[in-house]
Amino acid sequence: MSREEFDFDATLMYIKTKIAKEISGRTIVSPGYLQESVIKFGTPFNLINEEVARLVKHLETIYGTTQQNGSLLRTTFKEWYPKSKLNSDRHYWDRLEKYWRDYSVLPLDVIRSVDEVTDEIMGYVGDPNDKASWNRRRGLVMGHVQMGKTTNYSALISKASDAGYRIIIVLAGLTKSLRYQTQIRLDKTFVGKSSVSDATHSKIYDVATVFIGEIEGYKPRHPYCGTTQISDFNTGASKTTGAHEGNFADPILFVTKKHPVVLSRLAEWLGGLRLGEQLDGPMLLIDDEADNASVNTKDNALQPTAINKCIRNLLHTTKHSTYIGYTATPFANIFIDPDSIDDLEREDLFPADFIKSLEPPTNYVGAKRLFSESGDLYTQCVRIIPEDYQDLLPLKHPSTHLIHQIPTSLLDAIREYVLLRAVRIAFGEGDSHSAMLINISRFNNVQSQIKSCVDHFISETQNAIDSWSMSSWEKSHYLLELKRVWDTEYADLVEFDWDEVRKHLIPAIRSINSQLVNMKGGGIDYERAPSTGIHIIAIGGLALARGLTLEGLSVSYVLRNVGAADTLLQMGRWFGYRTGFENLCRIHATAQLIGDFSEVSESVEELRIDFERMEALDKTPFEFGLKVRQSSTGIAITAANKMRSSKPVLMAEDFSERHIQAHTIYDDDRINKSNFKAVKNLVSSLGTNYTWTNNALIWTKSKVALIEKFLSDIELPHNEFMRIGNNGESLIDAYIQDRSKNELSDWDIAIPYIFQAGKSDPLNFPLTYLDGFQSPKYCRARRSGVRENDGLVKITSKNAVAFGTDDLSYGENIEILQGK
Repeated sequence: MSREEFDFDATLMYIKTKIAKEISGRTIVSPGYLQESVIKFGTPFNLINEEVARLVKHLETIYGTTQQNGSLLRTTFKEWYPKSKLNSDRHYWDRLEKYWRDYSVLPLDVIRSVDEVTDEIMGYVGDPNDKASWNRRRGLVMGHVQMGKTTNYSALISKASDAGYRIIIVLAGLTKSLRYQTQIRLDKTFVGKSSVSDATHSKIYDVATVFIGEIEGYKPRHPYCGTTQISDFNTGASKTTGAHEGNFADPILFVTKKHPVVLSRLAEWLGGLRLGEQLDGPMLLIDDEADNASVNTKDNALQPTAINKCIRNLLHTTKHSTYIGYTATPFANIFIDPDSIDDLEREDLFPADFIKSLEPPTNYVGAKRLFSESGDLYTQCVRIIPEDYQDLLPLKHPSTHLIHQIPTSLLDAIREYVLLRAVRIAFGEGDSHSAMLINISRFNNVQSQIKSCVDHFISETQNAIDSWSMSSWEKSHYLLELKRVWDTEYADLVEFDWDEVRKHLIPAIRSINSQLVNMKGGGIDYERAPSTGIHIIAIGGLALARGLTLEGLSVSYVLRNVGAADTLLQMGRWFGYRTGFENLCRIHATAQLIGDFSEVSESVEELRIDFERMEALDKTPFEFGLKVRQSSTGIAITAANKMRSSKPVLMAEDFSERHIQAHTIYDDDRINKSNFKAVKNLVSSLGTNYTWTNNALIWTKSKVALIEKFLSDIELPHNEFMRIGNNGESLIDAYIQDRSKNELSDWDIAIPYIFQAGKSDPLNFPLTYLDGFQSPKYCRARRSGVRENDGLVKITSKNAVAFGTDDLSYGENIEILQGK
C-alpha cells in the first residue's frame, strides 16, 4: 500500500489484538517484546522504520504504563459488593471493560486499576438490594487535575447500574461546555448511543456493539437519558424519559449544570412523580468538581447557599441515595463541618462514609513532574514570561481595557504551536487533535480583542509561509522568526532538521483556527471533528480554568493572578497525557505563578502523604483534614468562605526524609549581606578536609554545632526558617536541637562549585588541585530574581537555599546570594 493509504489507528488496533491473544491477560510486557511484535504482526502493512517506532511508542504506553490503587479512609461497613457482583447482571460494566481493552488505547494496567478501585468504592456505597440498613451515603474521590476522573466514575456508574441503582445524576460543572463534554463522554461509555437519538435516527457508539457477534442473541441495552447533548434537563423533555409514577425499570441518566434553576426543576420533577412522596430509587449522585459551587459558604448552616441546598434536596427525593464528590482539589470539601444540617434536617455534603485518594498512572504529566524540585519536565517545558506584557496587558486590568497589540512572548508561543504542529505532521500524527491555550484575562471583551490580534498574526504568518517556506525563506521576517524559535526550542529535541520541518509548515498553519471559549464563545465540539482533527487556539478565562479538556494541548500561555491553591491547580489544563510529545509541550507563565505552582504542588503532596499515613492508622474521614499547610508565597488554601469550619493550628513539624527549600529572599541589602557573611563563616569553619563529588565540595561528619550556628545567623522569609517565640528559634532550629545528640549529631554538607576559568570566587575559597583540574572553582552567585510587592525577591531558578535530612543530591541544591 502507499503511505497515503496507511491507517495508523487501524494498524495499532490490529497489532494490539494479536498481542492480546499471545499474552493471555497480562497487562505489562517488555519493550523488546513489543518491538518484535510490531515487526512480526506488521508484515502485511509493509511498515517503514518510522512507522515501526511510532507503533512501538504507543504500544509501550498501553503495555508499559502502571497505576497503583491509591488509599482509602472509611467508616465501618457491612461488606456486600463482592457477592452482588457475582450474582448481578454485569451488562454495563462488562461491555465497558471489553471496549476499553479491545478498542481503546487506555493502558491495560490502568483498566485493571480502575476495575479494582471502583469495586472498592462500590463496597462503601449503599446496597440497593438491602434498603433496611441505610438511607444516605456520602463519599469523596480525590484525583489529580486532568488525570481521568471521568473514566473512574464512568466505570462506577456502570457497576452501580448493574447492581440496581436506577437514578443516576451527574453534576457537570458550571458551564454549558462542561456539561456538553460530560454528556458526550457518558453517552460513549455508559449510554451506548447518542442521547439525541430518536426512534428513526440513532447513532450507536462502539461500547454498545462489542459483544455483537461474540455472544449469541446479544442485544445491547441503553439507559434512559433525562438530558441530551443538546439540552440540559427540562420538564418538557422529561415526558420521554421512561418514568412511570417514579418506577424506573432501567437506569435513567441526568447530566446537569450546577445551576439552581436546573437543579430545582429536576428535584421538583422527581418529587412530583409520586405526588411528593420519596421515590424508591436508589439514586447515585456524582458531583464532578465537587469543591466548586457545591460547598455551603454561608455562615449560617441553617440557610445554605442555593446550589448546596439544591443538591441536598435532590438527594432527598429518593428514600435511598449515595452522594460521591469527585475533585482534584479537595481542600474545600474536607473543611465542611461534618455535623452541619439545614433547617429541614438535611445533612451537608461532608464525605462522612469514605474518602478515596486516587494515584495517577505512570504516564501522567502533573504538577510533580512540571513544577516540583525533582520534576523531570520543568527545564524542558516551563518558560517564565518576561515583563513584555506589563504595558500591553497588566495582570490587573478593567473590562474596558483596550488591546493594541499582544506581547512578543505570546507571539513566540504561537510560533511554538505552529512549529509543534509541523513536527507532529512530520511524525505522522498530524490528524491527532492539538490545541494551544491562551488565558490572560477574565473579561469577555478583552478576550475578543486578543482573538482579533491572534487571528491577524496567524493570517500574516500564513501568508508568509505560503509565499516563502518552500523557497527563499531567509527573505521573510516571519520565517526568520520561526527559525529563531525553532533553534531555541526544538532543534535539539527531534530528529528532523529545519529544512524537513519547513515542508510541513503550510498544512500545519492552515489547519489552525482560534476560538473563544467562554460564556459567549461556547465550547469545542470534538464530537463533530473532521477526520483531520481539531487544531485550535483556545482563548478564554473561567472556562479554561476548570474542568474543560483541550485534546492534545501543546502550548499554554497564562497571565493571571490567582488567590487560592485549588483555583491555581484547576487552571492547569496542561496536566494530563501527552504520549510521545510531552517534552515538546510548553507552558508560559509568570515567575510568580510558577513559584505558586511549585509551593502548592508540594502542599498537595504533603496532604496525600498524610492521607496514606492516616490510612495505615485506620483513621476515618472525620479525622481527615487535620492539617493543610499554608503556602509561604501567601496564596490561600481555598476561598475564605469555604473554610468556615477550619481554624489555624500550631503543630510540631516533622522534617525527617524531607527536602526543605527556600524560594525567596528578602529584598534588603543589609539582611542579604549578613546572610552572605554567615555562609563565609560556615565555609571558613569547615576547613579543607573535603572531597569532590558530583560537582560539589563535600564535607562529611561535620558537627551539628556548625549547622546550629549557621541557622541562627541567617534570616529567610520562610515558615521553616523564621524565628518565632521568645527564644527566637525557627522550626528547623528546634527540630535539630531536639535531635542534636542522637540521629542529627553528624552532618554531610555540600556546596556546589563549577569549573570556569577567569571567574572570581565569592567565598575566597583556597584553590587546590581537585581530580586534576587546576582552574578556579566558584560557587554560583545569583544577583537577579523577581521582586515582589511584599519586600521579597523570588528566586526564578530551581536552585535555592535548601536543607535535607535524607537524600543529599549534590548537583545544585544550595545557592549563595550576594547583596541584592
